[in-house]
Parts: sequence; structure tokens; C-alpha cells
Amino acid sequence: MSSIRVSYQNQEWHRLVREWSAECDEFEENFGEYATASLPVLDELASSAQTPAAGVFGYEEEGSFKAVYQANSSFLPGYVGKVLRIRHIVLAPKFDFSDEFDIDDYINVMIGVFAGAILLADGELMAQHVKFHLKSPAEREFGQKFIQAAGKQPVFAKAEMRGSWIYLSKA
Repeated sequence: MSSIRVSYQNQEWHRLVREWSAECDEFEENFGEYATASLPVLDELASSAQTPAAGVFGYEEEGSFKAVYQANSSFLPGYVGKVLRIRHIVLAPKFDFSDEFDIDDYINVMIGVFAGAILLADGELMAQHVKFHLKSPAEREFGQKFIQAAGKQPVFAKAEMRGSWIYLSKA
């Protein structure tokens, strides 16, 4: 469960757009109107010069993108060490438009996103802390269950939710 950088430079953004446009077409939806609060932000970041501390990343399964998100690692006040922030998590259109998926499918994708981000914090975007921004009440419900499970793992010194944010600190 890893994350891959998605940019214009490596052509992965174009592949994501092709895949997700085709998914929207299957449901007679317009990709240009899909996830308008987040995809334009991610598009701008994917088209910008890539930096070692930030970017757009995708969670891929069986050769197709299941989710995409923004990640950036920086020093923040109140923390010792860098913080990896995960924002603008967007799932593939089929999760919005299809009746074939249930909560377990959604949970599996979110676990893939979280696991991939934690691996980023151990590698490409090295950070001692990871923060995930959740957008909906359903995501916050998932977040509560996630931190309950994560808090029992010895690899985390802290796992908590504050508002719509999950806060993890590595042990």
C-alpha cells in the first residue's frame, strides 16, 4: 500500500485524468464537474514544479487510481520534527456514482491512503508526525475508529482526533 507521486512531469496526472474521466463517462457524469473543491487545487499542484517536500500523491490498486491527495512535509510551530499534512483526499468517481461499493470498499481505500502516507513519512517526505484532514462526517467516523486502532500500535506515540484532523506521532 504505497503512494506514488502524481504530476504533469511524470505523466501520472494525465493518466489519472484519463482514468477518472472514463469513470465519469460510464455514469454519464462530467469529469470537469467532479470534486470541484479539491481537484482544481490538486491539478495546480501537479502542474507546478515538483519539490522534495510536497506534491500530489495517488493511491493505486490493480493498476488504477483509487484516490489522490495533497501531501506536504514541513516544520510547524508546536512540533519537534517535521509534520506531514495530508489534505484534499479525493476518491475515484466510481465511489461516488456506483452502487457496487459498500463501506468496506471505502474503508479499504482510506486505509490504503493512510498506509501510503505513513510510508511517505518514513521515506520521500520524511516526517515524525502525520496529520490527515477529513472532510465529511462519514470520514470523521472512520477517523475515530482509525485512531482507536492506531493508538494500540507501538509504532505510534500519539493517535488522536481534533475536529476534522487526525494527529499521529511516531514512537
